[in-house]
Amino acid sequence: MIDDSSYYLRDPDVIAIGTAGHYLWVDARGTIHELATSRATDWSALMQELIVPAPGESLRRRLSQLPEADAGFLASMPDRGLLVQGSDPVALAARRDRVLTDNQGYHLQPAEPRCEHLVVALTGSIVAGLMAPVILSLAYSGYQRQLDVLLTQAALRFMARDLLESYGIRTWVDAFERRDGIHVPHVTLGNAADCVLVMPASASALHRLADAAATDLLSMTVTATSAPVVVVPVMNTVMWNHTAVQRNVGRLRDDGMYVVEPTLIFKAAALVEQGDPMYGGPGPFWRGPLGVMQTISAVMAHKRKLGAE
Repeated sequence: MIDDSSYYLRDPDVIAIGTAGHYLWVDARGTIHELATSRATDWSALMQELIVPAPGESLRRRLSQLPEADAGFLASMPDRGLLVQGSDPVALAARRDRVLTDNQGYHLQPAEPRCEHLVVALTGSIVAGLMAPVILSLAYSGYQRQLDVLLTQAALRFMARDLLESYGIRTWVDAFERRDGIHVPHVTLGNAADCVLVMPASASALHRLADAAATDLLSMTVTATSAPVVVVPVMNTVMWNHTAVQRNVGRLRDDGMYVVEPTLIFKAAALVEQGDPMYGGPGPFWRGPLGVMQTISAVMAHKRKLGAE
């Protein structure tokens, strides 16, 4: 339950994902907490607010504004371990900020494949330059039997294609590229994929995906797939909260894509000046590649569950 005298914080180890009619939280064990809801936009705003410690009385006001099922879920979140509760907001904020230091760069434990064919798309965010540990961990651990990486032209400013190819990871940039017997990449990759992960997803990429623009290999592949699509937005706070960006995010959720709520990241433009952490990083990134794998597994399981209903 929510206590007026306490403060509450979104647990940094919990990944929040919104999609059509449902909201998912994935905890550090990989357990999925699911809520059927039509209020994904409200939950997204609440997840942003809870990046900083929020007084219990403000959350209790939220309870009165939500449908009964949503209010009941919010009230249960501390007991589920999805919200951290404490009397000292400074101590809660310090716990949150540890994700910027106590994060796992790699997850290299081999395991049985949990995905047959994974397509990872990098777009033109500076965080694309930080994705190598995630991609190498996916490849080394054998999370998927086949891994393909798409890079947009803007992503090439931050990630060298040769780096991934040198590790034996197949990459794609040009929609008309032909290799390994593949003559129409977006059709072959779209049909073969069991999941498409767009991480990081820039504001421009969100726009193209929401419009089904089919103007580059990424938007063509997403348009050509029936596999679940996981979108991990990365941008600064002002851009994320821009009306048009939020409209595109809402369209993606409504279309059945899975949007991972952003969390803390350092400001790229202010890093050398020791800028404060900001809202806008990819949810699972500071959890490390294991969090990415748990997110993909949760989404595929949820998609299968919906298909069986």
